[in-house]
Amino acid sequence: MEAREGRRGPLRPSFRLVVCCAAIALALAPGGAAAAIQATRPRMPAPLQALPGQLEPRDSLLAAIAARAIASERVVSLALGLVDSIGARLSGTPAGARAETWALAQLSDVGLDSVWAEPVPLRVWERGPADITVASASALAGRRIRVAAYGYSPPAHRLNVPLVDLGRGDPAALRRVRQSASGSILLCDVVVEELVQEAAAAGAVALLRVSMEPGTLIQGRMAPAARPPAPLPVLATTLEDGLWLRRQLAYGEVRLDVNVQTSLRDGEARNIIGEWRGRAAPDEVVLLGAHLDSWDLGAGALDNASGVLTALEAVRSVVESGRRPRRSIRVVLFAAEELGLVGSRAYVARHAPSLARIVAMFNFDMVGRPDGYGATGHAEGDTLLAGLTRHPSLESLALSPEVDHGGGAGSDHQPFVLAGVPALYVRTSLAPETLRWYHNAGDTLDKMDLDGVRRAAAAAAVAAWAIADAPGRVFRHLGEKETRELVRRLRW
Repeated sequence: MEAREGRRGPLRPSFRLVVCCAAIALALAPGGAAAAIQATRPRMPAPLQALPGQLEPRDSLLAAIAARAIASERVVSLALGLVDSIGARLSGTPAGARAETWALAQLSDVGLDSVWAEPVPLRVWERGPADITVASASALAGRRIRVAAYGYSPPAHRLNVPLVDLGRGDPAALRRVRQSASGSILLCDVVVEELVQEAAAAGAVALLRVSMEPGTLIQGRMAPAARPPAPLPVLATTLEDGLWLRRQLAYGEVRLDVNVQTSLRDGEARNIIGEWRGRAAPDEVVLLGAHLDSWDLGAGALDNASGVLTALEAVRSVVESGRRPRRSIRVVLFAAEELGLVGSRAYVARHAPSLARIVAMFNFDMVGRPDGYGATGHAEGDTLLAGLTRHPSLESLALSPEVDHGGGAGSDHQPFVLAGVPALYVRTSLAPETLRWYHNAGDTLDKMDLDGVRRAAAAAAVAAWAIADAPGRVFRHLGEKETRELVRRLRW
């Protein structure tokens, strides 16, 4: 997901932290559930003609759709392919292109009516070697400081640069030390756009943020700037090295040698799209979205292979039912979310004339175990969504009937909300230690709750089908004034 400074964790409506008992070992456990479902597959009824709150237990279509997702054995191979084989996949890079090719193949394998890619122009940023060493004339000289550049940071090569501690990093703190900021590296805990602008104006060499999680982990983030590149390098170091630097500053001056290499060029990524056509109103669409890209310091498992797998398995369980809802169900795997929602913004701009035909947009970003539904600013669908949580098809998920109406910005639903499109989500829970692996080298396959992904896919598939097959539109689009009021209320 797109990084925003000042918050420790992801800004997405579906993100919750609870203690989860599931582990990757359980997710990988063998089982014959999929074969059993295949052998006992019920006969499919006629397409549903009522809202989920009115459904009877005899309706077996939703049960079959949910069961396929919950019992899916494909999740493991999908995770191995995207996370372990491709891994880090920053959009516009060769790894990002490999992920897009993989996604095209997976959507084609689902059996959708059409699969295609749409170009997304972007400024492609890639990191090179980054090195900071102590230059002070003492026994400390030559000590290496672990460091990584923020996305869209320019390169830097300077020797014998003094270090100035800004503490938390409030712009007011910079103003107090403005005279010593020129020609210095500024150490801080938080980086916001105002600080970046003022540090550059003050002549600072770089900002050096101290990561908040222990374990020598450095977070990948995007340098907050109005447009790339950032006006000065924004770097991050580990919590341990940052605290060490502060201890040394307590004894006297610290000077550093800095060599950070990055590159920036014009390039292109792709949004990967697939569609299952509706039987009666195929031009109206329920959209399932997830961002395909990830930061390049880890393998992008939690953020966001979990969301990609949820979208893929949700649409696969619908397609394998062999039945078509009234409206189309479309999957969009967005490019360059981490670089500023570039892919979803490009999609909204490209499809502006037809956005009114999107009856609902689901966004899956960092998915865990499902515990309910949410609809950002839209209470008119509460009867439908609450009814689904009580439906026999989802009984094993024990979903809460309470529907959330809030949500943060910073993920691919944002451009749709700003365009008035109803944005929905499956509310899920992630273990508290998830924050420890956020955007860093620890975001690997062993951290994923694959059984949670299966369950989230079931909840998503059932909701997508119910909304797509409802006799009328469940959610309404908001006008410009209503959208402004929603954004104000959500404090985006």
